[in-house]
Amino acid sequence: MSYNRPNLSKCASWNITATTFANASLVGKEPSGIFVNTQDTIYVSDRETNHILIWNNKSLSPTRSLWEKLHKPWSLFVTVHGDVYVDNGHLNNRIEKWTMNKTDSDIVIYVNGTCTGLFVDRNNSIYCSSINHHYVIRMALNSEQMMSIIVAGTGCPGPLSHMLDHPHGIFVDVDFTLYVADTFNDRIQRFLPDKSHASSAVGSSMEARFRLRRPTGVVLDADGYLYVVDSDNHRIIRSISSNKLECIVGCSGESGSTASQLHNPLTMSFDSVGNIYVTDVKNQRIQKFILRSNKCRKFFLFRR
Repeated sequence: MSYNRPNLSKCASWNITATTFANASLVGKEPSGIFVNTQDTIYVSDRETNHILIWNNKSLSPTRSLWEKLHKPWSLFVTVHGDVYVDNGHLNNRIEKWTMNKTDSDIVIYVNGTCTGLFVDRNNSIYCSSINHHYVIRMALNSEQMMSIIVAGTGCPGPLSHMLDHPHGIFVDVDFTLYVADTFNDRIQRFLPDKSHASSAVGSSMEARFRLRRPTGVVLDADGYLYVVDSDNHRIIRSISSNKLECIVGCSGESGSTASQLHNPLTMSFDSVGNIYVTDVKNQRIQKFILRSNKCRKFFLFRR
């Protein structure tokens, strides 16, 4: 895997106050996608300047950028080989690929509009969630035909189990289960391999305090716990069982610009030790929430 899936216990907790990893002077006014690979190299898409910014070796400022012919890149994904896939669909209707250490890109596939989520699975197939066409497509990168197929959604917005409405972030598990942040339906949908109907992993059936409002990001850790960027509730929550949810950062539910608040966060990524990086869009910054504890307390009963 190129992406981090840390082992996090059900008792894991994060500092509720964040440090600002990068502000608008570095990431512009429209930071969107973020990706942290297993070497803790950090990639951020800056839609204002049309660049992908890269931080290596714990540097404080970007050490490299990718930019050729990009226009408002939204999402990105980096493979274990260092290949960088970038959404370039806003005007150019395609996905670009930079191979390691190259300064120019290759066109991977033509798409019809912005990919608000990109993912490459362990079979080397790439997925794109289309915000304007309400579906997720998949294409085998090893295929000579370069043909894409729809794997979730119908192309029309709707709330039924086989439909999506303005999907954003996506995640594909090792068993090829597809998770989709079904943004305008306020839910996270789980599509089993080769199934057109989904079940809701998180959605409107949950208790009121955990009902989603415009979720835009979804990530799984190594134990299968589900993390959701709940954008219009300005928080990140996680699901540690089929019926237990908890808020981990931004838990006031109110937008703001303090170190403990978010304002319409968009995407998140773990680093190798379980810290969380978040694109805090309306605050024009990248926030880093430090993993505080990853252990459950042990209680002992003493008898006289």
